[in-house]
Amino acid sequence: MVDLPDIRGVKVLGRDEWRATADAPKPDVSFLPMMERRRLTALERAALHVAWNVFHAGEGNLPPPSEVPVVFASRWGEIGTTFKLMRQMHDEGEMSPAGFSSSVHNAAPGAWSLFTKNRAPYTAIAARDRSYEMGLVEAEAQLAAGAPYVLYVYAEESTPEYYLPAFGETVTAQAVAMLLKRETAS
Repeated sequence: MVDLPDIRGVKVLGRDEWRATADAPKPDVSFLPMMERRRLTALERAALHVAWNVFHAGEGNLPPPSEVPVVFASRWGEIGTTFKLMRQMHDEGEMSPAGFSSSVHNAAPGAWSLFTKNRAPYTAIAARDRSYEMGLVEAEAQLAAGAPYVLYVYAEESTPEYYLPAFGETVTAQAVAMLLKRETAS
């Protein structure tokens, strides 16, 4: 992960990262009820894991997660789910409506919004190999426009083997979340 550049007027109140390893191939989402955990995609699990930790493992005096706008960024989004749906369409001539609803790029921030009862706006950014940076630009723009806080979440799932020839590089499942605050002039 790239560190947050020094952006004038922006303070990082909390940060959490997760990367798939042999010891921890899946992120911990035990804070969610069992029925909700079962429905999550790999990308949603990673995004919710780091977002939750920002609010529950960091500083005290944080705003409630239900009131903070969210910027979510991902290079390929729900690529694993999309690949499964394309295979299903090819093999069976149709695809699962439930699977399709999980394949959209805003599925992870939508899951966060439902879980936290967050009615603040959220934005989903996809800018290929610049998704991390463009997500930060969007978060900074929201702060500059007057939002006091923004939750920034970047998440990727592992590249499906089928796509390796086209993508040229393997991406390991990973996620980072930062709670950003607009600093007022003193």
